Amino acid sequence: MATAYITDISAEHKRARRFGLFNAMFGIGFIIGPVLGGVLGDHWLRLPFIAAAVLNACNLLLAFFVLPESREPSRAKIDLAALNPLRPLRWLFSMKHLLPVISVFLIFSATGEAYGTSWALWGSDAFQWNGLWIGLSLGSFGVCQALAQAFLPGPAVRLLGERTAILVGIACACTALVVMAFATASWMIFAIMPLFALGGIGVPALQSLATRQVDESQQGQFQGVLASALSLASIAAPLAFSSFYFVVRAQWPGAIWLSVIALYALSVPLVLGLRFREAVPAAAT
Repeated sequence: MATAYITDISAEHKRARRFGLFNAMFGIGFIIGPVLGGVLGDHWLRLPFIAAAVLNACNLLLAFFVLPESREPSRAKIDLAALNPLRPLRWLFSMKHLLPVISVFLIFSATGEAYGTSWALWGSDAFQWNGLWIGLSLGSFGVCQALAQAFLPGPAVRLLGERTAILVGIACACTALVVMAFATASWMIFAIMPLFALGGIGVPALQSLATRQVDESQQGQFQGVLASALSLASIAAPLAFSSFYFVVRAQWPGAIWLSVIALYALSVPLVLGLRFREAVPAAAT
């Protein structure tokens, strides 16, 4: 719903930048959340869950009292059949031109799961990192990612176009992953963090491109399908990456990152084959 809201209130030329800001907030949360949870958990094991409930309550109050409606609510009677959770899939497969962009989004979502699944294990096995160094490395990555996604997607899309920005993001991420796979010292990981973060420009560019695949009346439904792809990736990818990691762990822990590159490679022909739907005028800026 949040991405559909951004689509509603943003002109097309501003969407990549705003999706970048949206994703940057996740990066900031990726830094603050674990630290806050760890500090609170040291005081009382249940305290992080109470804090999460309070933060969600704050979100509810902000949405209810502060956030304006993005468009005039429909007065039409609700079709109860539309609440069928499988209906969006039928709609998706009836519009075959959407399958490539959904597939790219699914692949991107799956690659993102690799870091949360394997980073701590790999850091411990490859460099004997303790909890502090694992936290520092993830925090550094989160800072670089947040800065990159907050400031770079808009200019990148203006200069390169959406398709090229996606491909540049893939190239930067894969270059960093190669270094990680073959790194022999931990300083190398910190040195490539800025390059790694540049890989983050691909997702906002993809989200911006995706909004132009359907008309304005279908944005909510389409963003729901994208969210479903993200959920599917969060189920399947951790299982796949963790299983592969324990296969290669004894011989070469860094091989896990080559599997991520292989997954990225699957997306390249899909990105090159994406069809661009003609731009439609945006009512809001």
